[in-house]
Amino acid sequence: MATTTTTTPPWLEAAVPAPALRTTPPDPDVLGAVETALVRHRAFGDSDYIRGQLAVAYRRRLHKLGSTLPEAARLARLLDAAPAVRQRQLLGDTVLRCAVQHAMRQLHLGDDYGLPLPQCAALFQAAGTHLQSGLPGGPLTAHLPAMARLHVAPAHEQAESAAGAGENGADDTFSDTYAYNAPYNDTYIWHAWHQGTPYATAFLAVMEDNYGAPLATPTPRERALLRRGLRLLETLLPALAASALSHVQLIALFPKLGSWRGKASSSQFRVNGSVFLNQELIGNPWWLAEHLLHEALHQKLYDFRHGHSLLAPDYARDDGAKVYSLWNAPDDDGNHYWDAHRVFAAFHVYVHLALLCLQAERQEAALAPEYGCIGNNMSGSRRAIDRARYLGEQLLGTTWPELGLAGRQMTRWLLDVLDTIDTQPRPAGATLHLLLDLYERQSRKLDTFLARQPPPRDDTLQRQAEHELAAARAALRLLDREMPVPTPETEGLDMAQRWPQARQCVLTALWPLTHEETLLKRTGYPQAQALVTHMVQESSRQLAALGALGS
Repeated sequence: MATTTTTTPPWLEAAVPAPALRTTPPDPDVLGAVETALVRHRAFGDSDYIRGQLAVAYRRRLHKLGSTLPEAARLARLLDAAPAVRQRQLLGDTVLRCAVQHAMRQLHLGDDYGLPLPQCAALFQAAGTHLQSGLPGGPLTAHLPAMARLHVAPAHEQAESAAGAGENGADDTFSDTYAYNAPYNDTYIWHAWHQGTPYATAFLAVMEDNYGAPLATPTPRERALLRRGLRLLETLLPALAASALSHVQLIALFPKLGSWRGKASSSQFRVNGSVFLNQELIGNPWWLAEHLLHEALHQKLYDFRHGHSLLAPDYARDDGAKVYSLWNAPDDDGNHYWDAHRVFAAFHVYVHLALLCLQAERQEAALAPEYGCIGNNMSGSRRAIDRARYLGEQLLGTTWPELGLAGRQMTRWLLDVLDTIDTQPRPAGATLHLLLDLYERQSRKLDTFLARQPPPRDDTLQRQAEHELAAARAALRLLDREMPVPTPETEGLDMAQRWPQARQCVLTALWPLTHEETLLKRTGYPQAQALVTHMVQESSRQLAALGALGS
């Protein structure tokens, strides 16, 4: 019987410099003070204030719609008279927000967009009935089972897991025990039950328009995994977790199908109040804690945008400023170029994720017995800080004209926060480390790809290896440096070894340069930077053509 053995290529046995994921943290007291600032800043952090301003904006839109739709006028009057907490519950509803936005576009912009106007009117009517009936939460979640609440009492969660062989049995057992008073007790996990209700029908229509792919009803085990990740997030950043998740009404799991392929998590400004997580990835609590916070922070910023001048009115015009996200693979559709909104959203998230990662890394040893080690399941504090720094610099420069007054003030404030937690700041304008981060991650993907299948029979890998080595040598010469390791003799290597070995040599040669502040002052640095940028871009495109990057 034939056997197959796996050996480690000789060039991978040596230690190769790689982008650092962690940085030296500030004192724990500083981290605590930063968390407090992020949730208490009167305009940019206080969720009660942000959601209150959101309610004002949506009531104003309903009054405007009321001149044409009596159902909107009636709902606006009911909301005006309702307590603030009830306003926030109803106006946190994803479907109600969509109905308002779609009706506004159809009546005031003349767009044939979204839910039909008669359906919007019916949804306004149903929301008014929901409010008058005193039902909890919003209309979309009103018919979800009680066990679908994200936050439940620990004893109830354990009982559900024990009873979870049958969905109906678990629902019957716990329908009267889930009224657990948590900061985000209005956050639910999507279940595909009661689909015939007007709000569930509209939600699925919105999902079809925006994603065109199905959602999954979670198993008892998957609900338990979601709550496990939530507990870890609450342990690391209790105040920030409560603040961010108060902007999320619905968490939904998605399978690896259709447009969900290749996505880890997702949220959209057009589907406010809901976040989506990859069903296959929620098993690791560190990954889940980061992605829960990531998507919830997007929702918090979206809520802020509805009530404040985050962006200039015409920021989305065709010739609006774009920023190249250096750590993302370039593609023919230009998805690696981000408009002002996407830059700001990512900047906002990465500042917060830097704090999360710093706390996670600081507490990893204590939490590992319960949650395991972090491994590669979080972004890492150094990477999060580096990306936040780059995006903040781009907001101050490239996209500054596309920001509104509130957006400019928040940019400066978040950069002040970043300065507080970044104990080892890189020189202003440095980007080589971001390019090499992508290059190193894709090198690992290439190794995996070539380990699974034979390389191409032509000389593609050798030519690409020689091109990248030549680009690295040229960049080093511009900085008065030489290759610190011998150039591999690719002619003598097996076809599958040539390109991977060349990439390791490039990383070994270039990564130490990311720590030399004086190099940025060299006259040859801009040209060297351009050479490396072009090399990484072309390498990424070749990997994609080869099929090594996967879906």
